Amino acid sequence: MLEEKDCVQQSLKIIREYLVRAFPGFDVTEDLSDPSICHKFTLTNATTSEQLKLKVGWPRLSDDFETMERLLVHSDVAGKMRDNKYYFW
Repeated sequence: MLEEKDCVQQSLKIIREYLVRAFPGFDVTEDLSDPSICHKFTLTNATTSEQLKLKVGWPRLSDDFETMERLLVHSDVAGKMRDNKYYFW
């Protein structure tokens, strides 16, 4: 079984890949952890300077990373980020 640190790292990798696919033309410009609280992502469109932000609670990151992609899609994280520009998940 993977340690919490490894699960978190795998989850972060999956989230980064999801965000890059969901927001073509955007780059991840901020990618910061506040361990045991949350992880913050900021995506910026180089052409328009539009920013989208996602904050993911730490307990969600340490959950089973194998279901992370399905959770992202099922929860429509990208859609909620588009609607709000800032989303806490």
